[in-house]
This record gives sequence, structure tokens and C-alpha cells, in this order.
Amino acid sequence: MDGGLGGGVGVVGGNNLDYTGLVGGGNNQSSQTRTNATSTQQPGSSSGSTGTAGSAIGGDYGLLGLLSVIRMTDADRNRLALGSDLTVLGLNLNSNDNLYSTFGGPFSDKPATREPHYQLPMCYYMQPPALKTGHLSKFQLETLFYIFYALPKDVLQAYAAQELYTRDWRYHVESKVWFKQATPSDVPNGNVAAGQYIYFDINTWERRLYGNVNQNIAGGFLPEEDVRVKFPSS
Repeated sequence: MDGGLGGGVGVVGGNNLDYTGLVGGGNNQSSQTRTNATSTQQPGSSSGSTGTAGSAIGGDYGLLGLLSVIRMTDADRNRLALGSDLTVLGLNLNSNDNLYSTFGGPFSDKPATREPHYQLPMCYYMQPPALKTGHLSKFQLETLFYIFYALPKDVLQAYAAQELYTRDWRYHVESKVWFKQATPSDVPNGNVAAGQYIYFDINTWERRLYGNVNQNIAGGFLPEEDVRVKFPSS
């Protein structure tokens, strides 16, 4: 009995099991030779891929590492992987009150006593003065253009256009661009040709020199009488 089953141990070599020892003890020497030859790998063989597959299966970050999470045997891993049940911490999730006023956090054993102290700057409590039409005369040119383009169909748009006409700007109806007769202060070198205009470019948000001097653009300006704000008489 002992002689027949003396070699009855499976020998692992290169992921191959050699069961020749189960046949009889007489072939133990030849089976041992084959086992040694199988277990010896040459450099560059498939042992590298076997090691990669083994690291993907074993270890804490492999497939076998998921067993401890699935079996829920490690409390720390359960908290990180599965989270915490808020009802176990004493929170009433069905309450209409705010939870954060008493909940100190999942890692705190004491409830929060009060909300954090926040201090608002004094500028938050200041009420801005109401905008009046008389303030438009003190605004910069870019501010007037912003009011005109940002508040369509608003009364402030009409008042901004009226102030722009007071500053010698004219609105071209077809091109929808504001023009102004160029002066030496509007040109860097001070040389202004006759009939030269500047216009306000809404893409770059700056005043630029209009290149076409010979074009008669004054005929397309909106009349000043149509720009003035009028209120119906009661």
C-alpha cells in the first residue's frame, strides 16, 4: 500500500501537475526527472506572464483582495468601500430639520454644538443708491455704451443714447454702430483728415478710426429728435 501510493503527491511545476507517481513507486525517479525539467524555466519564457497574472489575482488589490470586502470581515475596508450607514450614527433622515446643525461628521463622536461663525463684510449691508438719469453725465464713455447694449428696450438705454448724442456721438441706423466726428485728441498723431470719423468697436470695446473717409455716412445717422426721451402728456 505504501509503495503504490508513495508518489501520490501532485508536484506543481510551471502550472503543470505530474500525477505519474500515482501509478507506482517504481517510476518515481523518471517522474522526478520530468518534474525538475518542467519546473526549470529558461530566461524569456512564459514565467513573466505567469507572474503578471498572479499579481493580478493575488494581493490586496487583486481579485482575491475583493474577498475580504465581499465577506465584510475587515471593518476599516467596509467603511472605505461600502460607506457608513447614517441611521446607525443616530441621524433621523426623515426629519424636516437641518441635519448639519447637530451632525458633527461620520468620524466625530460628539454632535455639533452650533454653526460656524461667519461674518459678512459691511459692504453686503449697504444699499446702493438708486440710479438717476442725472448720473449718466458723470459716467465714462464705455459705461454709457455698456448701458446702451446691455439694456435693450429699457428706459436707461434711451437715456444712455441721449447722453451719447450730447457728447457728439451719432448712431448709424443701418450698420448699428456709433460714430463721432474725429478731433485731433482722438488720433494719436493729431492729424485728422476732413470728414474723418471714429467709431466704437463693440468687439474690442474701444474707439477706433474709421478708414473710409470718402464714404458719406452722415446720411444714415438717427436724427437727434428721435433720440430724445419723451413722455406722453397726461
